[in-house]
Amino acid sequence: MARKGHQMTVDLDGARRVLIVGNFGNGNTGDEALLAAALTELDAGAEVSVLSRNPRLVEWTHGVAARPMTAVSFAAGLRWCEAVLVVGGGMFGSGLPPLVRLLPTVVEATNRVGRATFYLAIGVYPGTPPAALRKLRSAAVFGRLTVRDELSARTLGVPVPVVGDLALELAPASPEAAKLALAGAGIDAEAPLLLLSPKALPDTTRMATLRETCLHATRRWRERGGEVAALALSTHADYGLGLAHRDAALAAALELPVIGPQLPPALAKAVVGRAAGVLGLRLHALVFAAGTGVPFAGFDWEQKSKAFLRERGGTVLGSAEDWVDHTLEVAAQ
Repeated sequence: MARKGHQMTVDLDGARRVLIVGNFGNGNTGDEALLAAALTELDAGAEVSVLSRNPRLVEWTHGVAARPMTAVSFAAGLRWCEAVLVVGGGMFGSGLPPLVRLLPTVVEATNRVGRATFYLAIGVYPGTPPAALRKLRSAAVFGRLTVRDELSARTLGVPVPVVGDLALELAPASPEAAKLALAGAGIDAEAPLLLLSPKALPDTTRMATLRETCLHATRRWRERGGEVAALALSTHADYGLGLAHRDAALAAALELPVIGPQLPPALAKAVVGRAAGVLGLRLHALVFAAGTGVPFAGFDWEQKSKAFLRERGGTVLGSAEDWVDHTLEVAAQ
């Protein structure tokens, strides 16, 4: 299993039955994009089972078998498979849930009993518990791990291939499909489009800054004849915040038309590709923009976003109005 343009081949020792582990079926379009990209790299004859929070949703979205994310189901999957593939995302850092904290131990034990294992384009950030970090380092040393950014490589502290976020190379849906999706949300796809991607944080000061920045950007963009809409990439709020803080609710508070959530990943990327600029907190809005050549800007408030903005040339927002003016000038050229 190889990724074009990256530094190594993912070696699953010819395994035909592959158990894929990640944060899938959880209503987050970015995570589904990682799975969609990973599936394209598997051999055509591979039999896949995805460990998922919502197996039916994963089966509908990706056309592969899935099983519930429970201890019993995971154990059965480990008995069934010939290889375990842990796929991408900001999986490891501070505040790990119990199952994720134990995952490196389980993967290491699986490898010891003769099954191939690999971590593909994962995020490993400061605050990862020492026990988990040691096992991830061991996997890296033995060539069974790649990371998505330089910060993850520095956190591991051992030589490891940095392959980028998997969603960067996800093939988008057609421009026509994106145009229809925008029209269905009441968005004028012919005007220069600014997409805002909101996300709730537990820090009220930062949320106030986000709101004011979005309002300033919206006003400035509309003054210059552009269209503004929100892209909702998750059905729920992170950090244990309630439904009142989900992406679509934040967009509604800004009185913006909303596209999403629950867009198929390829369609979400195609929608971003129709924009003249993307501004937001959701990492994969920025990833989709970078992957389609759309100017993007965001806040460096989360480790993964900070790493991506620095490594991929995105703008860390200071003055939203200055960024809007520059982006519109580029779009008009």
